[in-house]
Amino acid sequence: MNTIALNKKKIKSSLVWLSAILAPLPLGGVGGGLLTACSPDDHSLSQPDLTTADLAQGIAYSVTVDADNTVTLKSLLDKSYNCYWTQPNGRSQGPEVKFQLPFAGTYEVRFGVDTRGGVVYGEPYQFQVTTNNMSLLEDPLYAYLSGGVGKQKKWVPVDKFYGVGQCTAPVMYCNPDDVLNDGSGDTNIGINHMVPNWDPGFQSWLIPADSPYMNSYMIFSLDDQNGCSIEEYRGDDGTTKKGKWNLNLTDKNHPTLSFTDAYAMHNQGFDEVCNNYTTDIVITELTPYMLQLATMRTNSEGAWWIIWNFIAADVQSGAVEIPSDEPSYIEPTAPAAPQVADLATKLFTTDINGVNFQGDQMTFLPSDEGPYDWQWWNGGTQAWESVTGGNYSQSWTPAWTDDVLDLELTFARKADGTYTYEIGEQSGTMTIGDGTLLFDKEVSLFTVAGGGRTLELKGQEWTVFKCDPGSELVIGVPDQQDADGNVNTYLVANLVYKAVGGGQSGPIVVPFTADNVNNYIEADKYFRCQLYNPWGGGGDAIDPTTLKVKKNQTLKVTLRLNGFTFEQPAKMVLCLNWETTAESGWEPDCFGYQRAIQVNGDGTYTVSWTNDTGGTVNWGDATSALIVTMQYAGYASVEPDAEGTYKAACTVESITVE
Repeated sequence: MNTIALNKKKIKSSLVWLSAILAPLPLGGVGGGLLTACSPDDHSLSQPDLTTADLAQGIAYSVTVDADNTVTLKSLLDKSYNCYWTQPNGRSQGPEVKFQLPFAGTYEVRFGVDTRGGVVYGEPYQFQVTTNNMSLLEDPLYAYLSGGVGKQKKWVPVDKFYGVGQCTAPVMYCNPDDVLNDGSGDTNIGINHMVPNWDPGFQSWLIPADSPYMNSYMIFSLDDQNGCSIEEYRGDDGTTKKGKWNLNLTDKNHPTLSFTDAYAMHNQGFDEVCNNYTTDIVITELTPYMLQLATMRTNSEGAWWIIWNFIAADVQSGAVEIPSDEPSYIEPTAPAAPQVADLATKLFTTDINGVNFQGDQMTFLPSDEGPYDWQWWNGGTQAWESVTGGNYSQSWTPAWTDDVLDLELTFARKADGTYTYEIGEQSGTMTIGDGTLLFDKEVSLFTVAGGGRTLELKGQEWTVFKCDPGSELVIGVPDQQDADGNVNTYLVANLVYKAVGGGQSGPIVVPFTADNVNNYIEADKYFRCQLYNPWGGGGDAIDPTTLKVKKNQTLKVTLRLNGFTFEQPAKMVLCLNWETTAESGWEPDCFGYQRAIQVNGDGTYTVSWTNDTGGTVNWGDATSALIVTMQYAGYASVEPDAEGTYKAACTVESITVE
């Protein structure tokens, strides 16, 4: 992830509340609800209609300017009126609006209200700002965006990788549920706090390299005559706009841009993808070289951050060079080839009832959860990453048909050390390399089509991205290249191992040592039956290396309560701490989980957890406890054993994976 040191000098504390310099605030406000709009519930059609003459300064509203150039516009009407303003910063809404003007001069405001016949505005009213207050423009982001006071700066769509911005093209995507793209679940998108989950480069269905949109530009200006003004041209529809912009720095970690009579630049094809290109547009990066703006997708494909990438025109032309010591600079590096150690062994190893088995023939089937995907090289994280993230509801992700799932890909190894393959009517020999499968000729696995797009997974040399014995195999063929000709995106097939011998006849039984089950009262509130705890606290009933739960499999623990007296029904749940699962918390939150069960007396109960992490979970590979917990204080009581333990109070009958 890019990290940009923006705080190169101390910013005066008075700028903390700076929020609306020469631009619109149509939907929100600057701290303390100053721009809070009258709610629909307050809007009363029974109010008398007002005329233009009624909406005069001093009668319907007031204008005051204080010593630091803060302007306050305040309605003097009944609070039931919806209030609208046209002011030097643009358009605003609400009974009271505050903004600041750094330059001395004569300015104009118009006040309007809702009436039965629509919004009626009064005549323009002029007011004076007598002094300049340049301290309002001290934040370096103003200079980065506009070039500084009395200057202007031109921004154009990104056309290649410049070593900054984690991008290679004008648009990319960011997961709103994981904006750092690291599995942390962070949703707090902001400046220097975003890692794309996909940089698609140039795509014919998105924005191709020869799109007229690439001729678009935005010119941000800042001067004492026109204030914060913008001129922009969109190449794909030939439109030119002139308007105002506002840089809101109330929260320095979440700066935003708003526009009046202009918009955050985007291509024409995305006009209907996001419903907001004007108000509180999130800035994810702003330096003298790179500007990135985020708009939220609101169409039928669902919420997703769309990141619009712009490079300074003087950088694109070569007049300015990005210094290599720029904090956000990433040295261009070729994508690292995926590596799968001991591929030939793993390919012919599977899992039978929890035990690894090596055979001379293995068959693979397309995953019914998503038989294809893309893996792209994220230069920011220096890693290969999924593009779809398991989401196939997009217009660019064609649906597959049942015949795709009927495919069987079989590999066999011969006594002489050679390998063969069979895919339907296709067959031949192949070579297993260091992370590659090389077939004797081009082979086609399957084709998916839809939404005007066709994807055929075919090739002779396939790169192996993952080989998890008994679970999954991910192989891909080149799909895109970077500017240096390196493959940076692969179209991949997601395959799963076909069960050996027609599949298992029943659930996998996880071995455990009953004497090592540790029962105890936690924090005087909860009764715990501990099966495994990597941090200690008693013997472990299971060997973590024997417990593996594949994607969508269910781990079940059946146990019996003995000698309890219940005051009221209690909740019982299986607790673990895989952060990538939807329900990984502990007491008391865990008792609200959907998978929690109710207990109300001695007897046999089963608690469970279904693996929703998106991959295989191996307890031996990471740190995660496995404990059954039950509400106790105020719910139930039980006498300890003679030796002061609770071993007999709860006995484990079975642990299975299904």
